[in-house]
This record gives sequence, C-alpha cells and structure tokens, in this order.
Amino acid sequence: MSLAKLSVVTAIVCGLWLFSADAPVEAHGGAKGVVKQRMDGMVEMAKAMKTVGGMIRGKTPYDAAALARASRMLGGHGGSALTDLFPEGSVDAPSEAKPEIWQDWADFQALADQLEARAALLGEVSGNGLGPSAEAGVPSVREVFGMVGKTCSSCHEKYRLKKD
Repeated sequence: MSLAKLSVVTAIVCGLWLFSADAPVEAHGGAKGVVKQRMDGMVEMAKAMKTVGGMIRGKTPYDAAALARASRMLGGHGGSALTDLFPEGSVDAPSEAKPEIWQDWADFQALADQLEARAALLGEVSGNGLGPSAEAGVPSVREVFGMVGKTCSSCHEKYRLKKD
C-alpha cells in the first residue's frame, strides 16, 4: 500500500473513531449554552463523516448528492461558525475543550478555517466518484476526505481532552 493510501486510510479510521456515534451523546450530560451548541455541532459533523466514510469504505453506495450535503454540513460548522462557539474560558464540564485553544488561538482558528476550506473542496469533487480525478491536479474524493479527517484529528489531538 502506498504512503498516500495509507495516510488516507489512517485519517479515515481516526476520523471514524473520533466521531463514533456513542461518544458525543455521552458527553452531552448537563451541557448548556455554547458548550451544548458546539457538542451538538460535533455530533452533526460526526454523522456527516460517518456518511462519507461509509461510501469511501464501500459500506454504502456512492451518492454524490449525499456527499455534497455532508460536505456542506461540515463546512457550515467550520471557520468562524466553529470559533464563535469557543468564547474564552468555556471549559466547564462537560466541555472537552482544553485551555490551549485560547493560548494558541491563531492555530485553532487556522484549523477551523482549514476545515471549512477542505469541506468546500470535498463538495467540489463530490461529483467525481471515488476513483482518481480525470482532471490533472484535482484530488480525488478519497484524498479530500482524508484531508478533512486529518484536520479534525489534528484539532482534537491538540485541543480536546482525552477520554478516559
């Protein structure tokens, strides 16, 4: 397996593990206000990632329209839509946010913007199917989904408390 394929597979597996259906629901116990809003957003993103991941892994049929909807969902939770849900100091339980978010706000914001941009790209390539792009220089759906997963994983690794 090539390094590129291994990277995509790793990102998909990590993304699906991070976005397992059970974990976010358990975390909502007692969440209120902005913390609940961002947790609900993470659940929505998890569902979108699961939808696309099922297509990538061949568990569900490829559906360009569903993939485009999932990409819009992901992008709609990126950028300022994401950063606005992290006012400084909003780390009270059940929040899983680390204080490092506000210590390195520029990096956190860059990751949120990267999520928005990569989700938009995922929507742009959604009509290309799962194979390699026919157009030179255009990444495949698999590659872009891997990039989205890496963005999510990177942010969670740096800025989300570890689960016990």
